[in-house]
Amino acid sequence: MKTLYTGYYTGGVMEPIRKEMWKCPSCESAFDSTREADHCLYNHVKERCINHDFGYGCSLDYINRIYGLGWTLTEKQKNITKDNCFKISYLQCCEKPAYRITHISYHGSIKVYGVGSWSGGYGSVVRLDSLEDPRPPKELFIATKSKY
Repeated sequence: MKTLYTGYYTGGVMEPIRKEMWKCPSCESAFDSTREADHCLYNHVKERCINHDFGYGCSLDYINRIYGLGWTLTEKQKNITKDNCFKISYLQCCEKPAYRITHISYHGSIKVYGVGSWSGGYGSVVRLDSLEDPRPPKELFIATKSKY
C-alpha cells in the first residue's frame, strides 16, 4: 500500500497548552494580561464616575476637563447638564426639543433618549454637534401615542 504525501507534518502528538487568562470583573471579558484586564476595569469605573457626575448636574465642560474626553465644545455646549433637552431633527417628527442625554461612555460617545414622535420613545448614540442648541428643561416635549 502506498502513502500519499500531502506536504503537512503529521508525525507528532498534539499536546494541550494551558494559557493563563484574566477577566474583567465588570464585563467578564477575557484578556491575555492583567494589565489589559485592569485597563478594562478602569474604563468601566471611569464611565460610572462620568455618569455619576453628570447625573448630579455637572456640565459637559467639567466632564470633558476632568475625564479627558477630548471634546471641542462650543460656548453653548459647555453649560449643558442633564436637565437640558434638545431638538434632534433626524431622530424626531416634531419641532420641539424632545431628547435628553442619558449616558456618556468612557471614550466620549453620547446617548440620548426621548419621546419625540407618535411611535413612542427612541434612544440613539449621537454626535456632539447634534447638541448645538440646548433648551431649558421646561421645554421638554413628550409625545403621547396616537390612537388611530
